[in-house]
Amino acid sequence: MARFLADTSAWHRSGRVADRWEDLLADDEIATCTPVALELLFSARGPADYRLLANDLESLPWIVSDVRAERAARSTQASLAERSQHRGSTPIEVFVAALAAANGLVLLHYDRHFDAITRITGQPTEWLARRGSLD
Repeated sequence: MARFLADTSAWHRSGRVADRWEDLLADDEIATCTPVALELLFSARGPADYRLLANDLESLPWIVSDVRAERAARSTQASLAERSQHRGSTPIEVFVAALAAANGLVLLHYDRHFDAITRITGQPTEWLARRGSLD
């Protein structure tokens, strides 16, 4: 059963920590969602690459949006705005974090913007690797 919702930032750096990433995939611990899939598929180099990646993503557990996640995303963005931090994290990052939180999953990422979100939500997140180690 999935334990992590992997953000696009984790996917893009997964090759640098291939052993850990492959173990998580093999153990069915990584889920995806439409916003992450759309970002990943946007980078496909052509129709064949797109189909291959889309097929790979279809094999993962999918987290779907619901009222709880949408409400959490709006609330998080509003809280970030109260701190004048709402322009640091993208709307997609806020929404992906809300999807993870609403579904009891740890958000797996490699993006400092999630630190600001976590300070608001208190939700569990995990850096794919130590911050700064994959840059």
